[in-house]
Amino acid sequence: MCLRLGGLSVGDFRKVLMKTGLVLVVLGHMSFIAAALLHGTVLRYVAAPDNAVALQYCVVNILSVTSAIVVISAGIATIVLSRYLPSIPLRWIVFSSSIACALLALTCALGLLASIAVTFATQGRALLATCTFGNPGLPPPSPDCPFDPTRIYSSSLCLWGIALLFCVAESVFAVRCAQLAHQLLELRPWWGKSSHHPIPESPEPIEGHDLLSCTSAEPLTL
Repeated sequence: MCLRLGGLSVGDFRKVLMKTGLVLVVLGHMSFIAAALLHGTVLRYVAAPDNAVALQYCVVNILSVTSAIVVISAGIATIVLSRYLPSIPLRWIVFSSSIACALLALTCALGLLASIAVTFATQGRALLATCTFGNPGLPPPSPDCPFDPTRIYSSSLCLWGIALLFCVAESVFAVRCAQLAHQLLELRPWWGKSSHHPIPESPEPIEGHDLLSCTSAEPLTL
C-alpha cells in the first residue's frame, strides 16, 4: 500500500517541502540584502534617537533583518525535514518556526507600510534631518549634507517597496510551510479519533522502493 499525505505521495510531499524550504531561504536572503541596502544607503544617515520618525524607520529595519534571519532558519529546517519526515521534533520545529515567520513577516510588512505612509505624509523631512536646508522639499546638493539628498527620497521608497514585497511573499510561503507541517503532525482543530496510517518512525528516510510508482493507494485522513 502506498502512503499518501493530503492527496500526495510521500515522494511528492518531500519535493513540495523541499521547494517550499528553498523558496523561504531565497526570500530570506533577498529580504536581508534589501534591509542591508536600506541601512547602508539611507538609515545610517538619519538615525536620531530624538526623532520619532527616524527611530520608527530604524525599528522597522531591525525587524526586517530579524524576520529575514528567522525565515532563513525556517527554510533550512524545512529542507532538512523533507529528508527526514519521520522526525517528530523536527516536524514541531518547522511548524512553530513557520508560524513565527508568518507573524514576523506580516508585522514587518505593516511596519514598512507605515514607513512609506509616514514618508509621504512628511514629504521625507525625517530623511533630511541631518541636512541644513531651509526648504527640505527640493534641496540641491550641499556640502552640509552627508549624502546626496537628491536621490534619498526615491531610493528609500524604492527599497521599502521591494522589502514590502519580500515580506508579503515570506508570509505566504511561511503559511504554506506551516500547513505542510500541520499535515505531517496530523493535528485537528476539533476533538475526535483520527483514522490515519502514520509514517513509520525511523530516523532515516524511506528508501528501497519507489513511492511514486504505486498504482493503488489509500489516502490519509488529515
